[in-house]
Amino acid sequence: MPKPRPRQTAGAIALTLAASGSAVVIQPLASAPAIAARVSATCVNTAADARTIQAAIDASKEGDEVVFKGPCLINRTITLRGRRTYRGDAKAGTVIKQADGANLPAMLASESWVTDQAYSSDPVRIERLTLDGNRDHNTGTVGLMLRSWDSRIYDVDILGTPSDGIRVSNPSKNGTRLRNTMVNSVISDVYIERAGGSGLKVVDPGNAVTDWTFQRSWIGFSGESGVDAENSAGWTFSDLHLYATPKNAIDAHRCFGTSIHNNYIEDFGTKATARQTYYGIRCDLQGEAGTTISNNLIHKFGPRPAVTQPANTRQYGKAPAPQQDPSFVYLALDSVNYGTGHATVTGNSILGHGTRRETGLLFRRGRGNGLSIASTGNLVDNVGIPRSIGSGVRVTGGY
Repeated sequence: MPKPRPRQTAGAIALTLAASGSAVVIQPLASAPAIAARVSATCVNTAADARTIQAAIDASKEGDEVVFKGPCLINRTITLRGRRTYRGDAKAGTVIKQADGANLPAMLASESWVTDQAYSSDPVRIERLTLDGNRDHNTGTVGLMLRSWDSRIYDVDILGTPSDGIRVSNPSKNGTRLRNTMVNSVISDVYIERAGGSGLKVVDPGNAVTDWTFQRSWIGFSGESGVDAENSAGWTFSDLHLYATPKNAIDAHRCFGTSIHNNYIEDFGTKATARQTYYGIRCDLQGEAGTTISNNLIHKFGPRPAVTQPANTRQYGKAPAPQQDPSFVYLALDSVNYGTGHATVTGNSILGHGTRRETGLLFRRGRGNGLSIASTGNLVDNVGIPRSIGSGVRVTGGY
């Protein structure tokens, strides 16, 4: 299905009717300007800090700025109410850490996710703070759980979360799905390191989480992928630096008007296992809209990863399975989900180890009707299979 239209909102205008002879004149009512307040939550680095933070948020009003003064220690999920700004004094000064053994589902989370509403939360802005997931002493925790539309996340460090660093989620805490869309948000200038799951994960079994931008950020030493997006329709992934990634650097599904550009991928598939395929950049496409993948740098700098032999030991008289090395694909458009896919692949630089288990560019139409690609100006060096094109794929241009 195509991506939905962005959620529309209309500002309410109060009007009065005034008699002027036989005519009726419509006049806007003057309204008092909103006065935003600054609400402080001052932590003392004890388990009581979570109550302090939540009390400050609950006492705030729409338009207010809630300031966290750290260091803070939390043992409960902080619920972020909409139409507010949340900020720290500085990333080094405001560190919100998960307490040992808290095992929270999320450290900070949109209100609609916590309360299991069927509609996305109103916008939030989060900036200038650090989230420490305390991964060594907790399990299953997402650093920042977003279920708010038209939001802004800026200048935030997310370190050592047991699960994903940031998760943008259609389902709520109990699995309730959105009945509306969740669009038009920006995540920028964040640093995500040592997430137990993916750096950024988009969970969208429907078609609600579209038209976001993730830009100018760093993701390193994740437990799984750098970016793992179930729905990439209308998304822009740009100017990201992704390194030391065990699985896929950017794994983008249901691309529809998607832009992936100017990203620097130092490595991917660093913890490869036998018979698996790992991707630098991967898109599967929706029909009816174009996608652009341009000016990305995709490398494998590290040594060839060690292979984990599947555990198929001599049981019931069977010999161990033969070794099958993993495969590495630097840039793939490997499936069209419906209709004909359209994409432009230009100006990408790919540098590999020169083995036959590496493919530079891979184009497949999957179950779709066809795939049309303009592929020009790409550098593919030291890769065993520079380009692989499947049936039903039309490629114009050289490399």
